[in-house]
Amino acid sequence: MNEKVITFFKEICSIPHGSGNCSKIGDYLLSFAKSRGLWSVRDKKGNVIIKAPAVKRADSDELTTILQAHQDMVCVKEDSCPLDMSKDPLDIMIEDGIISAKGTSLGADDGIGVAMILEVLDDTENPRPPIEALFTVDEETGMSGAAQLDASVLKGKKIINLDSEEEGVVTCSCAGGERLDTVIPLTGKDSSERVHVKLYVSGLAGGHSGCDINKGRLSALRVLTELLSELDDLDFALADLNGGKFDNVICSDAYAVISLSPSSCDVSDGRLKKAVDKILTDCSKTEKGLKITSEITETLGSDDRKIMGRDETKSFLDAMKKIPQGVTLMMKDRPDSVDTSMNLGKVRSNGEELLMTFSLRSSCDERRKELENRVTDALKDIKGCKWNVRDPYPAWRYVASSPLRDKICSVYKDLFGKDMETAITHGGLECGYFDSKIEGCEIVSIGPQIDDIHSVKEKIAADSVDRTMQLLKKVLETV
Repeated sequence: MNEKVITFFKEICSIPHGSGNCSKIGDYLLSFAKSRGLWSVRDKKGNVIIKAPAVKRADSDELTTILQAHQDMVCVKEDSCPLDMSKDPLDIMIEDGIISAKGTSLGADDGIGVAMILEVLDDTENPRPPIEALFTVDEETGMSGAAQLDASVLKGKKIINLDSEEEGVVTCSCAGGERLDTVIPLTGKDSSERVHVKLYVSGLAGGHSGCDINKGRLSALRVLTELLSELDDLDFALADLNGGKFDNVICSDAYAVISLSPSSCDVSDGRLKKAVDKILTDCSKTEKGLKITSEITETLGSDDRKIMGRDETKSFLDAMKKIPQGVTLMMKDRPDSVDTSMNLGKVRSNGEELLMTFSLRSSCDERRKELENRVTDALKDIKGCKWNVRDPYPAWRYVASSPLRDKICSVYKDLFGKDMETAITHGGLECGYFDSKIEGCEIVSIGPQIDDIHSVKEKIAADSVDRTMQLLKKVLETV
């Protein structure tokens, strides 16, 4: 067990550092630099940069290597946990070489990356080039630290990001993305004289809209809109639509309420059964747990409650047919990797408006923009619909040739006798910002094995940290 890395990690865990709460961890990093006579700075956003001279190697800008990790963590705890994660230290446990936290998330993403960089900076024995250590803030809540970073202070062109969670894998590209928030005004009127049917879709696998989008998993929200489209010959209006909690998660359960005229109610049972059977037949091969149920429900409130009118409902469903869900394009250079995708993450009806959030991702910023235009062109057909793009972040482009990537793979093979896997993630990494801000840079992302990140089950194996640290230091000897 690398005692120095673990010591640094414990110190980090003793300081509250959830997203938006990084001032004290920034103080810790600046104190570390000051105590060792290293140049350091913290910018207005809270990003910290520490510079260290070479050890037993030429001290030149051409060799300078940037090591990068983010300061913040995702704070999750059990309901019974008494800790206030905005104020209290984590309760770290190490049992049989496995590091975890009692009752909370561990923050190994990316506290262990920070700790590994501190160990490199503190090492005055092993050869390494000049190091620029970059510790960004608020990666977990939109990457605003990387977005607002002034990269002109950095001289290095080689960047090793330590924010990956799979040992033995070097990540070499990531998607860019954006959120598209949509607001549709509700102008129709509900009535207690109409019949209300509530439709449930449940039992879907769900998953992350980045790393799971290529697995053919269905969105409960899209299943519902497809089901409603099958009923378009009935005289109904969309009274409610609700599902999803996060824009970057594939929705696993959702419900809709339709408001039917009494005349349509007589034929609705047969039409609904036929539509449900069709959807189940179409989807059962990819989602065997899919369940669709329906029930007559009470009115949603007073007669003054607004719903989507019949014509607006038809326009909405027609638009949803034009907007894709899931993978829209695979990469040409890496046909096993997703290039562009769309996810309808969450929908809410509040009695005044229907609110929707889409997550768009692509390995090419131009193709992401094309997808955005495809969505907004469809939304234009919905009367009164408005939308807003927020939190855009750039893609980290895949390059076929990378000496830095080759070096890491070669060193890994020499150390451990097996090939290192190269990977492209459809999730977002801060590397996209560095790629756009530092001209001519090379970037790789590595890290030890971290399991169940962002949950109370989060854990990391000390021996995986040891091997990753061994790899990093060996690379720094000759990079």
